[in-house]
Amino acid sequence: MASLSHTLPTQGDDLITKGGVFAFVGPTGAGKTTTIGKLAARYVLENGPSDIALISTDTARIAAYEQLRTFGRILNVPVKVVDEKNTLDRVLYSLRDKSLVLVDTGGLNRLDPRLQYQLESINKLGSRIKGVLVLPATSQGAVLKAVYDTYKTDNLISCVVTKLDEAMSLGEVISLAVLKKLPIAYSTDGQAVPADIAVASGRNLISLAIKMAQTVEVDSEAMMTELASISK
Repeated sequence: MASLSHTLPTQGDDLITKGGVFAFVGPTGAGKTTTIGKLAARYVLENGPSDIALISTDTARIAAYEQLRTFGRILNVPVKVVDEKNTLDRVLYSLRDKSLVLVDTGGLNRLDPRLQYQLESINKLGSRIKGVLVLPATSQGAVLKAVYDTYKTDNLISCVVTKLDEAMSLGEVISLAVLKKLPIAYSTDGQAVPADIAVASGRNLISLAIKMAQTVEVDSEAMMTELASISK
């Protein structure tokens, strides 16, 4: 387990404490908006609401924006929207006095032309913005790989593993993180804000993966074999 823990890349610290602009990308239902709400709440509890803002680029789903706006209202932080009249670059400029800006993106289908425009808007900002891929632990390996290929940005620095409380296996998401050398920044295991989120720990994630494998009799042997192969 110690060997696997060292093999699994993790961010190692709380990503948002130093501030910056972070764009959370991934498919619909992965938990992007809820994750942003949790991180924003943590930041406000520690630093107050004056230096943080939220941005939504998801104009396709009204529910996503309403959820983000609810977080903003509760936390007393501004929520801006990217649309035809207000580009991401322009909105970020209007928030240049903020220490931390969290961007909620749309989980658009890979065939949707708006997805390419969204990714290009993030990519052209270069080092001014950091991409964070949100990966649901409930997805199969092939789905996770497709998510990575579809939503990765040029400035992708880490990922968040969500829905640990709903997953039956962690081998697939761990394998992807190792294969792509993508550090895991946080893991989430519920809907409570801001409680159900933690800075990722390689040891804790591997320990949980092994426990899951031991409780699923049909898949335990295959799961243990997969975990063992990661460290080779």
